[in-house]
Amino acid sequence: MQKQPYDYSRAIEIAPRIWWVGYVIPDDPFQCHVYLIENGDESILIDPGSRLTWSGTREKILEVIPLEKIKYIICHHQDPDITTAIEELINEIGTEGRLLVTHWRTATLFKHYKWGLDFYEVDENRWRLKAGERRLEFVFTPYMHFAGNICTYDPKTGILFSSDIFGAFTDSFKLYADDAKLYFEQMKLFHTHYMPSREIVNHGMDAIEEKRIEMIAPQHGSIIPKSMVSYLISRLRKLDVGIYLQFIGCKNVRRLTKANEILSKMFEQVTFTTTTVYEKIGNIIMLINELFCLEMIICISSVDGRVVTFDSSISHPIDTDLNEKSLYSAIEKVLAEDDRVYRTDRIPGTNLRKNYLVFPFVTYNEQNSANGVCYFLFSEEEIIDEQDIEILKSFRKLFSIMLMKEIGYYRMQKERRELLDKTITDNLTRLYNRNYLDDIGPKELSKAKRYGYHLGVVMLDLDNFKKINDTYGHDAGDAVLKDFARFLYRNLRDGDFLFRYGGEEFLILMPFTTAEDAFHIIERLRKMLKKKGTANSNIDPKIDYTFSAGIVEYNDEKSIEQLIKKADTLLYKAKREGRNRSAMG
Repeated sequence: MQKQPYDYSRAIEIAPRIWWVGYVIPDDPFQCHVYLIENGDESILIDPGSRLTWSGTREKILEVIPLEKIKYIICHHQDPDITTAIEELINEIGTEGRLLVTHWRTATLFKHYKWGLDFYEVDENRWRLKAGERRLEFVFTPYMHFAGNICTYDPKTGILFSSDIFGAFTDSFKLYADDAKLYFEQMKLFHTHYMPSREIVNHGMDAIEEKRIEMIAPQHGSIIPKSMVSYLISRLRKLDVGIYLQFIGCKNVRRLTKANEILSKMFEQVTFTTTTVYEKIGNIIMLINELFCLEMIICISSVDGRVVTFDSSISHPIDTDLNEKSLYSAIEKVLAEDDRVYRTDRIPGTNLRKNYLVFPFVTYNEQNSANGVCYFLFSEEEIIDEQDIEILKSFRKLFSIMLMKEIGYYRMQKERRELLDKTITDNLTRLYNRNYLDDIGPKELSKAKRYGYHLGVVMLDLDNFKKINDTYGHDAGDAVLKDFARFLYRNLRDGDFLFRYGGEEFLILMPFTTAEDAFHIIERLRKMLKKKGTANSNIDPKIDYTFSAGIVEYNDEKSIEQLIKKADTLLYKAKREGRNRSAMG
């Protein structure tokens, strides 16, 4: 292969008797190549070009052969950038004895030009063309550009004339690609936009890879040497294509490709990461900021009758004064004005006034209707046009999925907490119950044994509780139990475990506490309860009550049950000695 640069004003021989005869359009990333197979009176012109390029192409052909030597005109598809030069050519040399080589689907369109050319339909000729001593083969690659899209393969040189396939948008013109990774990035801009699906791409690649390819000569981009072919085919097979289906109103291919990459990364964030919603939103903002200057994302949703706010500001969470009714009013407004998704206004329920994109989303409800609203807040310098809005709209569905997952997780955690709360707490007093004692008690005893620290155990019992029930009724008795539970909960240390053991009995596990220390704590509580008295009681009618306690600490007991039994024995000793006192062992 010759070294670049070349004299592009001249025909360039890319293989024996195969010539590049294209025309370089100045400052245009969408160059259109034309190729000529020099073959005597049966010479072959491949994708002749347009009226923009014909004068330059004509001069280069004449350097090699007279125009009259051209017998076969191959058109891989019907686009004007490869076909409109045909009229210029046949006006000069006529149509007699010349054949337009193409697929039948393309031929049905060419008939409307009334050129007077006879067709050589490749699908009716066993996908081959014998031109004198030259034999060409055709590869069917439907829908990689057009329903009847084909490529041309020359077995003699191993060149695949690929039309749009392997084409690229290049920043500057190069006849030969010399960097596979860079060229693939340029191909991405060209292919992700219009190729409709990966299945179609792989179908075409399967057909192409059946050939022994020494070189690929596309209509756009650069000629691809053999060393790059396998790499580009493998990458093309995995390319995320068809993004024009997602971004209907946008024409900026580079922006579309970037948006598609961001969507893929967002999908990865939503699907495969276990970060919190705040971290996810923060990461998504960084991704979107590759295209837009986005400051914050706020999501407000109704979950089980409660308004929940997620936003990307971890250090300064957004407060909202929306209730469920006002939230649904905001959602209805968004739905009614969907054509005004981009606004400059105050964010409902906040004191923020920003440029923002707003859209409703569904988390979960039986009607499958919107029950949340999301705001993308932009900087004042950001200017959003209609094409940008189309791109941003494409983010909405994926973002809704993320929020649906997050709200579902929120609901699941809430239900889990509620279930756990029912399992380990006493319905009346909201203290831990015997179930939780059975779980946490052995663990605390084991830790005290292993690490050699004190563990105090206190059994408490309300004095004369039966008399309270008999005198004032069971409702009053329940009120006393709840009052005493609140009193203990508010005045014990954070590290202590407080249980309703049963009836009017309560149990306290006190890690890092000796029996003597526990005794002083309980006596302090007794004095506080006496001082509290009926004047500050939540009980109606006002009822004075006292308690007795049995206090022990772990020594060499083999189980938490043994320790509790010792505390219970001391409790009844305190009761026998007159109640309203503690017995320590």
